[in-house]
Amino acid sequence: MKKWTEAGGSYQFPFMGAATRSLKGEVQIKCPKCDGGPLRAYFHMFKPAVGTGTIWVWCPQCRTTTHLSRVTPQAELGPDPFADLTIDQFEALERGKEPLLDRLDRMWTEGKIKPATNSGTESH
Repeated sequence: MKKWTEAGGSYQFPFMGAATRSLKGEVQIKCPKCDGGPLRAYFHMFKPAVGTGTIWVWCPQCRTTTHLSRVTPQAELGPDPFADLTIDQFEALERGKEPLLDRLDRMWTEGKIKPATNSGTESH
């Protein structure tokens, strides 16, 4: 399977902006790199006591990705199938046989990860 590319250069800030927009509940964000999309996003809350976690955003077409750590969602972002994992268990998942982004993309396609149905607006 083709590798994922971390958004860099002229794509770094547009992808970071897309991640920020995703945290606000926006969906249907076009990929800033290939103009495809929509981008997919997954948020995992690592510190429920303070409401912070990490959001991953990726384009399934050009396989460009970024993530923002220690962020707080500003909208309902949909179910987290890994919500009950401890930090150590999530770390083991990240180091597992299936790369994390491959797993997230597969789970998105299977409908196990999806945006909240009542959030966001279409954006181009």
